[in-house]
Amino acid sequence: MLTDSQVEQLAAKACRLLGDVGIAVENDEVTKICLEKGCKAGNGHRIRIPRELVDELVAFQRQTQADYETDHELVYTCGPDWTHHLTWTRQQEAFRQEYGQRFLMQAFDCGPTVYYDYGAGGTKPVDGELFETMLKFAQATPEIGYTSMWYRQQMPPMIERIDALRCAMDFTDKFAGIEAIYPEVVKYLKEASEILTGDPQSSTYLAGSECMTMPLILEKRSAEDILERRKHGVHRYHVASMPTLGVSTPVTLAGSIAMAAAELIGGMAICWCVDPESDISARMITLVADMRNGNSTTFGPAYAQYDNAVRQIFNQTWGGHCMVEVFFSPTARKPGLQAVFENWYGTGCRRRWEGDPNIPYAGMGTLHNGGLGSPTQFMLDMEIRRAEWSFAHDIALDEETFNWEEVVEVCEGNGNFLASDHTLRHCHDLWNSPLFRSDDPTSGDWDGSEKGILDQCEQMWRANLERWEPPQWSEDKKKGMDALVGRARKEFGID
Repeated sequence: MLTDSQVEQLAAKACRLLGDVGIAVENDEVTKICLEKGCKAGNGHRIRIPRELVDELVAFQRQTQADYETDHELVYTCGPDWTHHLTWTRQQEAFRQEYGQRFLMQAFDCGPTVYYDYGAGGTKPVDGELFETMLKFAQATPEIGYTSMWYRQQMPPMIERIDALRCAMDFTDKFAGIEAIYPEVVKYLKEASEILTGDPQSSTYLAGSECMTMPLILEKRSAEDILERRKHGVHRYHVASMPTLGVSTPVTLAGSIAMAAAELIGGMAICWCVDPESDISARMITLVADMRNGNSTTFGPAYAQYDNAVRQIFNQTWGGHCMVEVFFSPTARKPGLQAVFENWYGTGCRRRWEGDPNIPYAGMGTLHNGGLGSPTQFMLDMEIRRAEWSFAHDIALDEETFNWEEVVEVCEGNGNFLASDHTLRHCHDLWNSPLFRSDDPTSGDWDGSEKGILDQCEQMWRANLERWEPPQWSEDKKKGMDALVGRARKEFGID
């Protein structure tokens, strides 16, 4: 972790970057609003943000920092998207109570665009059939509490997300908000939220973020997204930074941390200028350049240090409201040992940073930095995570768990407990796994290899799929969404 002195120095450097260099804003209307709020014009369409404006935002953020941190604890268990949905629908406590009684987890992070076909040993772009299959799999798997919307690549992108929301209703009820990739879609996702929740004030199914681009740029789409949200009464902004260490930021952590912190608090300050006293938060997602091949990766200690140091600066200096998930996604492009290692290592780094050994293993079926989805990998990730959940710190001590008479009887008779009634009643309480076994791998169907485990994972997810049953959405909601998608298609000129 950063020392208090380091936090102070890096926060000061970040504010100096905002004051001396500023944020490049690719929208004249947003620039005009910021200048009217006290920002100064800089070079290259940049606006310089004074420290006083940051302090004004921070004072407001501190009022709700404690509540935000309570909700942020759910990120460790649910990931960002499901956490947002639970928070926006006020289901946080209900989830905590349910999770204490049964195992649940999220699947496939933000939504893959490519599917890993384990049987064929290669990848396929997501189409309508794969979209349907993955949502049916999620619906049929009781341990999945939330699944992302996979991106269909054959669908016109302007309509794809809105159409996905309606199509998903035929296959599952475990989805949540989706991203308005195009600002023109904001109004439709606001209306979809009203249809699906029955609440005219809801914007639950409008997720996404105002993405920043290094070096310190609020690009055109994000600026327009801010204005569109304000126009339609969605007073909620989620500013995200996703730099690559060694490419878009310095290769050393200190300078990179200051740049990312400046980019996020600067983006939030712009949202504050446009829509004061609204719900404004940040999200930090680092990638790290692999200097051997130029690829952007998520593994290694720098990943965890970078993200969590930025969050620490926010928590100690700027009133918090900065989200950092446990681990974004493995860079591995195939299911198996490397993906497990990356998930395990990323989770371990976060546990050490937070001093919390109970943070769950982060794997959820994604590969290749989140863009590649594998239900085979998901089943492996789920089994690891289920094993962790099964470890209870409390040990029950009562007459049933300590059968004194039986213990005395067996001891005096030099016997054993294997065939006792007590053992028969409780033997199924012991944890066991269909994947990780004690069988002799040289005899029988289980060979104990990585391939053997993955083969079993492939069989398990397909067996789940066979048990799919349709969700129960009302016809009124389906018809309302049909009409909404029809109007959007007409507006965007899509047949």
